[in-house]
Amino acid sequence: MALSFCVVAVMATDRKVPEPIDTLLEHFDHKPGLKTAQAFFAYMDKEEFMDEPVVFTAATPLDTMKALVWYWAGEWYYAEQDYPRAEKNLLRALELMEYADEKSISDNLAMLGLAYMRQSKYDEALHYMRRCYQLDSKSGDPDRISSSLNTIAGTLLAAGNPEEAEGYILRAITYAKQANNPSRRAVIYGMASEIENRLDHQDLALLYADSACMVEATTGNRYKMAVRQAQKASILVGMQRYDEAERILGDVVPFFRQSGDQLSLAIALNKRGKAASGLGHEEEAVTYLSEAIDICRRIGNPYNEAYAQRAIYEVLYKSNPDAARVHLERYHLLKDSLYSHATAEQVARFNAEFGRDELEKEKEQLTRSNHRLAGIGVAVGVGAILCILGSLIWFRKRQSKTNELLSTVMTELNEARRSPAPAPEPEPEPEQAPEPEPEENVEYLTQEDKMFLKKLILSVTQMMDHQAVTVTQIADKMCMSPKTLNRRVKYLTGEGAKRYMMRIQLEQARIMLLQDLDIPIVEVGNCCGFDDHSSFTRTFTQNVGMSPSDYRLNRGKG
Repeated sequence: MALSFCVVAVMATDRKVPEPIDTLLEHFDHKPGLKTAQAFFAYMDKEEFMDEPVVFTAATPLDTMKALVWYWAGEWYYAEQDYPRAEKNLLRALELMEYADEKSISDNLAMLGLAYMRQSKYDEALHYMRRCYQLDSKSGDPDRISSSLNTIAGTLLAAGNPEEAEGYILRAITYAKQANNPSRRAVIYGMASEIENRLDHQDLALLYADSACMVEATTGNRYKMAVRQAQKASILVGMQRYDEAERILGDVVPFFRQSGDQLSLAIALNKRGKAASGLGHEEEAVTYLSEAIDICRRIGNPYNEAYAQRAIYEVLYKSNPDAARVHLERYHLLKDSLYSHATAEQVARFNAEFGRDELEKEKEQLTRSNHRLAGIGVAVGVGAILCILGSLIWFRKRQSKTNELLSTVMTELNEARRSPAPAPEPEPEPEQAPEPEPEENVEYLTQEDKMFLKKLILSVTQMMDHQAVTVTQIADKMCMSPKTLNRRVKYLTGEGAKRYMMRIQLEQARIMLLQDLDIPIVEVGNCCGFDDHSSFTRTFTQNVGMSPSDYRLNRGKG
């Protein structure tokens, strides 16, 4: 019998793990057999936990009974958010599934990966999720493939790798559309919104979130709709639209509290704390965030606790610095345990085994098609879709122009630096009367935009020599506030000022690695404003796809 599985956890009840299931499982473990197995599943059936009953006969092998009992015990504890016990039972079941059908094995691997992910054990989670994906790919079922890709993307996001996660979620969307499963598509759009939000692509994140809400509305599932609304509120908080976020969270927090879903409640409380802080309601923010911390500690979720600890520090650091310091210390402790060196290595191995080169080849095409079609399939007006798509196309073309400008300016600056004459600061180009241009040659950057970006690039390159550069320093140099600088950079490039400044640093490093072959790689990193060699190597590898030494070797030969 195939095991059932859904990416979205079964909604938890508002009580502790009930005594009957513990007792029944203990009886089965003590004396495994037909009678104790039937008693276990009779209770599961009574609680309506499974879609269909499990039936054993006297001829059913004992190992099959054990595998099914332990698997369903794992599902039960996962739904109750008792992830250590879920992990224990799922591992026991997996050991007996050598000869089970591949769908059953895949279900167990998926649940096991999720149990590890919820405990922030990303190394183990990715190991089992890769095995799950291999089986699902072999099946050719687009619904199962999209599900496993979605769980991989969610784990990479939780492990602090949103750039990697984006490739997997884009592929998941492609398979989800083939499967024609509205519930699955809503889940995956929701994950896409979280990933794009983490990448600071907030307009796109909001589009995905709205699409998820509209698809979920067609299913009539109130609980899942609340989850999608909470995801949308998270994006609105990131966009500093605190009033809108608070209105949504004011509805979903009581709903999660009543449902007993502690994890979703903690996540929603985290976002409500940030929204309250943004509105200047500091006491309310501390109340929400403190409750989130208590819940995360109780259910053993360090990832969301770290978020709450950081947020409550930001609220308290002026009014109560001593208390704020305690929260900051706890945050750093959690952060160090979450994003270990071992996890980074496991992510790298995972991508290599998965076939990252193939993924990268597809990513640009998938980005274009999926971003364009994110809202299609839901009941919205054609005019609204065209308006959204037109804005996205315009935005992407403007991003392309800013990338071209960055490459051109950096090349010119380095050519000037290598020449005997001192490098003059670029003079503003003389304004000329604009001539009518064909539609296909529309200018996506005004003359003022270009001069602003050139000044920003020059300011960063001048200040980053052997020192780290901050947004505040660059904002001061450009005679504007950090908030204004960030807003304008994001409008032009789609990235925050900090990340765009990092792109400038990496572009300079890329040029130096190829042009100045005698300069040690450590010195290249120092010249480009990185604090230490490991930070430079890690950042370069994550963004360029290879280490600085490999880049110099491979591109130098080319």
